[in-house]
Amino acid sequence: MRTLTLLNLKGGVGKTSSTHHLSGALTLGHGLRVLVVDADPQASLTQGWWGPSATMDLDPKQTITSILAGDMPSPSMVIHETGIPGLSLLPGAEAAGWYNDSRPLESPREARETIREFLAEVRDDFDLVLIDCPPNLYGCSFAALAASDWIIVPVQPEDYGSQGIAKVLNSLDAVRAEGYDVQLLGYLLTMVQPRRALHRAYEERLRSAYGTLVFDARFPELPEFPEAIAARKLIQTYKPKGAAAKATKAVADELLARIAGTHGRVEEGTEVAA
Repeated sequence: MRTLTLLNLKGGVGKTSSTHHLSGALTLGHGLRVLVVDADPQASLTQGWWGPSATMDLDPKQTITSILAGDMPSPSMVIHETGIPGLSLLPGAEAAGWYNDSRPLESPREARETIREFLAEVRDDFDLVLIDCPPNLYGCSFAALAASDWIIVPVQPEDYGSQGIAKVLNSLDAVRAEGYDVQLLGYLLTMVQPRRALHRAYEERLRSAYGTLVFDARFPELPEFPEAIAARKLIQTYKPKGAAAKATKAVADELLARIAGTHGRVEEGTEVAA
């Protein structure tokens, strides 16, 4: 099992949407067993699956809150089926906000490793874990990175959207300094409008600055992405032959190629080594 966190310290860059739709492409397109973890107390990812009311009605003991509290619940209590074979969700909850208010470097080491410890218990059940985080490096995001092999930084090609990069790199250094071996898998361009001169200029600037660390594939800004979430669906089941689904597949293919250490096409059925 490999664990990957999507994090940018700037909000509104498509991080949650990318996590949501990528999970479907990796499951439906590559046959992987994927666990999606909602580590953001706003629980937007969970709401994307079940809606606000159902998310609010969840018992905190059935969410990541129980893990962050150090209770170490049984996987069957907190891991929920999504209706997509092979794709499971560990939901978030507003009740986890207390943990995110903590400053991890001021906490005991075991308090930072709650997600890491829990995922170790289910490592044989999944091929890949995707973690969605709040836009900061407080308790929840630090615990996610401490449990991760890689980080992807979603970046919108605009001034505000790319402001979080330097802070992410500084935060990554802080996590590594504590002995956690998390690596940068790359920067993922999101909400791209290729016809906009501003977006083209920022993309060129990012590629010039970071080279191959910038994903070749990218998420365009298309209405199908929010429409699918509003319908409580993945883009692959909402409009499987549309441009948004094709773009998502390209990102998922490249993600797996990067994990494998290549930049070529990853064929369906590719396994993620444990």
